[in-house]
Amino acid sequence: MNFAQFRYFFIFLLVALLLGVSSCTSSRLSLEKKNVYEGESICSVALLPFINGSRFEQGNLIMQRVFAAELTRIAGIEVASEGDVQNIYRELRIYPNQLPSIEQIRVLGSRLDVQLVISGRITEMEEKMGDNYVNPVLDLTLQVYDAKSGQTMWSTYHRREGADYRKVMHFGLVNTVTQLSRIIADEIIEEWFAEGMKQCGK
Repeated sequence: MNFAQFRYFFIFLLVALLLGVSSCTSSRLSLEKKNVYEGESICSVALLPFINGSRFEQGNLIMQRVFAAELTRIAGIEVASEGDVQNIYRELRIYPNQLPSIEQIRVLGSRLDVQLVISGRITEMEEKMGDNYVNPVLDLTLQVYDAKSGQTMWSTYHRREGADYRKVMHFGLVNTVTQLSRIIADEIIEEWFAEGMKQCGK
């Protein structure tokens, strides 16, 4: 192999390596099924106030509202009003950072006329400074409950960093927690349907 051939081979190898690294994301999504949902396709859910265990101010609200929007956009699911959920929390004397009991989940489901109730806990959310870019980090756990029985159906854990989606020369970089929240929400919802959750109207 002469020098010119070696140079082209080296350039090809370098480009292939960069593209391979940029396309591989280190997904940390895990889903645990605890009970089988016996109902019809999912058309209505209620999101409980997400709990913020991170130091990112209002990180729970960001993720909760993004997740509600993506449930509607991707799956066509009707999400109960945040205000209606808060009103029932007050009536049942449930604190925002407190998870409802099984009986309280059943009351919430009945009053809101939904099929599933979803709770969320943010354990890490921050925007770290990288090399001339911001690297957001998000770590959360979601619990899915059957609104009729109050039983936990699924538990989902997911963690991502904006750097997981880095492309060559930083094009398409995910650099805000809002962007990352939307991507994580999409990945979780897609995983739920891939694992057997019945989509509304299908």
